[in-house]
Amino acid sequence: MKQMKIEDGATRGAEPAGGEGKEPGTVKRILLLLQCLVDHPGESAQALAQRLNLPRSTVHRLLATLRENDYAGHEAGGTFGPGLELYRMAARLGGDMPYRRLAEPYLQALSERFHETSLLTLLERRQLKMFHAASGSPDDPMRYNIGLNVLEPLVWGATARAILAWLSPAEIQAAIDASGPSPVQGLTPDAAEVNAALLGIRRDGHAVTYSHRTPNTVGVGAPFFNAEGQVVGSLGFLIPTFRWEQSDVEQVLAALREAAGALSRQLGYRAAGENV
Repeated sequence: MKQMKIEDGATRGAEPAGGEGKEPGTVKRILLLLQCLVDHPGESAQALAQRLNLPRSTVHRLLATLRENDYAGHEAGGTFGPGLELYRMAARLGGDMPYRRLAEPYLQALSERFHETSLLTLLERRQLKMFHAASGSPDDPMRYNIGLNVLEPLVWGATARAILAWLSPAEIQAAIDASGPSPVQGLTPDAAEVNAALLGIRRDGHAVTYSHRTPNTVGVGAPFFNAEGQVVGSLGFLIPTFRWEQSDVEQVLAALREAAGALSRQLGYRAAGENV
């Protein structure tokens, strides 16, 4: 990897290092420019200058530094995009995305707010299965013992179906074919029922199931997505049926969707029409 040559404004005098009411220094400018190259590839230097509210000459100078170190690429038509070094770094980090660490604050906040067991569920796409990667426990003595890192079918349970709904039709059918009976009631997977449920999940943005994996329990799940728009997991709740019937259901569902959306944004996901 090349060592990047960044001229920090603090050592030059021409550009302050930043601070309240001051013009941002070179380091901050170059970081903002990198962000633009990733979020808005294919823009000209003029467009980037307007987006960052910087002189075009400054943007050209910063782009030259980035290109020299392979962090920016000069594309056809005079536009710019991410360089090979950024792709290398993204590939290196992508496989080690710390989903558990990123999700833990959301799990804790959800459990503290609603006093229910929260779940982080991740997709194992090669095997078309899922596993619970982490959980948040409430103070209430009625808790669930969650088996972590155990591969299970995608057909049963809200946190699983919230993921399954966003896979391809072929993957959905393969997951149905590979699934055994439901753990609690011994139900045989019914493709018509599953696909109808998945249609509702895509429409509503969340899944709700009843006693799929645990007796007398309601499962709730909402999906989250990565920067490529692919579903990678879900956040969810396990709630005793009697408490679900007494709860403010819409408030619970809205909070879960909001948390999953915030986690998606942390992972770089932008919904269609969403400003960045």
